[in-house]
Amino acid sequence: MAGAREDYLIRMIEDLRIFVARAISARDKGQLGQALQSVVIGQERLFARPAAEFTALPVDEQLRLLCLDESSETARAKCLAYAAMLEEGGSVLQARGQDEMAASAWQLALYVAAWAALAHPAPDGAGGKTELARLRARVPADQLQPPTRALLDRLA
Repeated sequence: MAGAREDYLIRMIEDLRIFVARAISARDKGQLGQALQSVVIGQERLFARPAAEFTALPVDEQLRLLCLDESSETARAKCLAYAAMLEEGGSVLQARGQDEMAASAWQLALYVAAWAALAHPAPDGAGGKTELARLRARVPADQLQPPTRALLDRLA
């Protein structure tokens, strides 16, 4: 039974990558509403509930919910998928001229990726480093929120 669950989760995470790819494609074509919709639908699939239910929760509760009863590998993959969706959501918001909201989305994505690296480290130590570096480049050091800075300091 565990094998079937892992197969399902692997397929779900692959589907989430497709939602991110669709969002990027729509953004590149200037279809910003469609791009944002792809991001939201992907997040709803990841959390298995409407966005209004999980976005109202504090981020640490979102992460607890996301990782509940998951193996460390699956929890890390789900967190990194969430971070990727948040990052693309930020890119769409920036394309819409909503720079402050974009910066907030990138900060949240960075927090999620850093949290995942600490809570569910990859056995080889590499899991999430590429994502962290990319997200870190999007958020200027002087704009890091204290909780995000604290996680990054723990990773250093």
